[in-house]
Amino acid sequence: MLAEKKRLNVADIEAQAAFELPNREMMLITVVITNVLNNLSVDIPVQNNHVAVQVCAVVNAINTIIPPNQLTCAIGQ
Repeated sequence: MLAEKKRLNVADIEAQAAFELPNREMMLITVVITNVLNNLSVDIPVQNNHVAVQVCAVVNAINTIIPPNQLTCAIGQ
C-alpha cells in the first residue's frame, strides 16, 4: 500500500528553516599533518576540498617511503 502524499500549503513552506552556506571562497578546510614519533603537527589551511585530499595523498605516499609509518593526515573544518 502506497502512502498518500500531502501537499504543502504556504504556511508549511514558510515554517521551514533554511540555512545559508558561506561563500565558497570563505570556507576553510584545515589539513593537520602529525609526526607520530615526536608528536609535532602542522596545520595547513586550504580553501578547496580537492587540495586537502591531494595533500593527504602525498602524506600517505611519503609514509610508504619512511619506515615505519610516522605521519598521519586528517582533514577537518
